[in-house]
Amino acid sequence: MQESTPTPESGVACLGEAMVLVAPDSTLHLAGAEANVAAGLAALGVPAAWVGRLGDDEFGTLIRTELRARGVDGRAIEVDPERPTGHYSKTTALDEHGEPRTDSLYSRAGSAASAMDPGFLDRPAVAELFGRAAVVHCSGITPALSDSCLALMRRLLRDRPGISGVVSFDVNWREQLWPDGDPRMVVELANLADLVLVGADEALRVLGTADPHELRLILPAPATVVVKDGAHRALAVDRSGRSIAVPALRVDVVEPVGAGDAFAAGYLSGVVRGEDQARCLRRGHIGAAATLTVAADSAPPPPAALLDALLHCSESDWAATSVTADGFALRGSGVNG
Repeated sequence: MQESTPTPESGVACLGEAMVLVAPDSTLHLAGAEANVAAGLAALGVPAAWVGRLGDDEFGTLIRTELRARGVDGRAIEVDPERPTGHYSKTTALDEHGEPRTDSLYSRAGSAASAMDPGFLDRPAVAELFGRAAVVHCSGITPALSDSCLALMRRLLRDRPGISGVVSFDVNWREQLWPDGDPRMVVELANLADLVLVGADEALRVLGTADPHELRLILPAPATVVVKDGAHRALAVDRSGRSIAVPALRVDVVEPVGAGDAFAAGYLSGVVRGEDQARCLRRGHIGAAATLTVAADSAPPPPAALLDALLHCSESDWAATSVTADGFALRGSGVNG
């Protein structure tokens, strides 16, 4: 079965802060949740744009160049001649359970992105992209950057200026960005979205529960809440409480950062194509699995034939699939890779 190709009007516009990851060997990589999602969508054949602000510096140039190379629309990028582009580094070690744990050190205070404000949504290029996007994607990271970014997010989610498509909100709780630990603002914003993505671990920290049906009582307004329960499963719950769960793939994890963004890209690629929840969740798992097997924040999707086979295989073959740094091993497909 061939993948359907979305039209330009059915794409995704991702609003947030793009950053540069400075690797231990000093190489530089594209990073930032919403930029990762945009790049992941473009790799899956979905028209995607990244919307935000960058500094007029080396890191900003790298991000614009990398997004362009990955096929991401950058027409709504605004360059700030005074403020810098954010960057970060990370170290990976094993936690007390022997699982990979990543610690990140950020340098983003006073960044170009932190100067976004509600008026940014009225920029002609931003308004044009948001007006035709099937999905506008954002996250709980942006409102933590500054008071003006919080005001921007409130306007985006409450007023929906010029937006006719779905608004997607990934909770993306970052303790270091919310030093007072008060999650009420993120909960308020999430409840204004049409689609909410949240990890079970962060749901417990932010909303006090990881139970999907209790989460729906806390977030009654969104049409769909997707709970990503790590290596176990992902589950989509609609307003009526009806849920659909798809187990996660078995993965030899190299490094976990970026997997949530890859899940979001995969899931949203299904939303744009009008697929059912089970197919969207499989797409999310496939994206996350690929990223979990690399040290970078993102990874290319499996080859088209293998992706198609994974989307259409039986539940038993899905459960038997394993993923390593060498690729996906789907039983009986003949298209492993």
